[in-house]
Amino acid sequence: MSPKAMNHHRYSKGLLTALLLHQIVFWAGCGQVEEGEPAFAQSESPEALSAATETIEEPGPIEPKEPELDQVVAATVSELKLFTVSGVVKSIETDLSRARIHHEEIPDYMKEMTMPFNIGNTNEWASIQTDDTISFLLHVTDGRSWIDGVEKLSAEVPSLDELSKTAPWRRVREVEPLMIGDIIPDYPMTNQLSKPISFEQYRGKALAITFIYTRCPLPDFCPKMNKQFLDAQQKLKALQDGPDNWQLLSISFDPVNDTPERLKFYASAYQYDPEKWSFATGAMIEIDALTEQFGLMFYRSENTVMDWDHNLRTVLVDPKGKIQEIFIGNTWNTDELVEKMVKLASGQDLAQPEYE
Repeated sequence: MSPKAMNHHRYSKGLLTALLLHQIVFWAGCGQVEEGEPAFAQSESPEALSAATETIEEPGPIEPKEPELDQVVAATVSELKLFTVSGVVKSIETDLSRARIHHEEIPDYMKEMTMPFNIGNTNEWASIQTDDTISFLLHVTDGRSWIDGVEKLSAEVPSLDELSKTAPWRRVREVEPLMIGDIIPDYPMTNQLSKPISFEQYRGKALAITFIYTRCPLPDFCPKMNKQFLDAQQKLKALQDGPDNWQLLSISFDPVNDTPERLKFYASAYQYDPEKWSFATGAMIEIDALTEQFGLMFYRSENTVMDWDHNLRTVLVDPKGKIQEIFIGNTWNTDELVEKMVKLASGQDLAQPEYE
């Protein structure tokens, strides 16, 4: 290309670029050059266009930008665990929010056991009944889990024969249920530091108790209780002029596996403050009695010695040892717990709902 033709080409390219920039400025500022805009956008002379072209032909460093939408979606999807599972339906809640299913072992995730699962698509349960053998997809994220893709299978599936058996709830001795207003009885336990503890030593403090076992895999159960206790610990410690006479206690009902050493390792994953939050367990006969008194039921499957089917209880005890609140399930939130712990620490009773 001749020098004259090359100059004409560069002039035409620069003119087109400048016209586009001029139009952008017009859209952004009604034709006025904004602060920081290139000055050549005000002129269309050949000299200015040529200078502008020289500048444009030298690319600068690429500025960082937000990830594209598909990248965000891919990252989100990568955090989701998905398992194909089969099992026998043991019960279905009337509002179709959850189903209790005795499922087969989920390799590299969970032993065979009976667990309540959150139902993701209620339409799939129109023809599902108790004792039906089903297959389903288990979705697990960091904060929740649910099932969908439910299909009814033949009841004669050989691999599921054992799943139809029911295991008895563990019961060792008869004890009276504990109610709000009762004094919590003293139980001997051992904490994560291998030190003996009991409820008696927490007198003078507001005490929050929850029940866990360290191998619990579903994020809606024991891991959620621990995360909410962590959140409560942080919020209580951050309160300006807040009380200092409070304590959190996570009690394992799996003393065979959850030794003090394992509890300490497990607790460290939740950034616990050992001055404010303890993990403990005790002899099985004591744990059985304590959990039964609060209505927490658990049993071990006949086909495994490592995993438990269980429900959830969280208990608030005032500085005098009186039970002030029993949370059933996992629907309580940390703000509610913190507010009530502050009241208890200051010597107040919690207002209880009136029943007709």
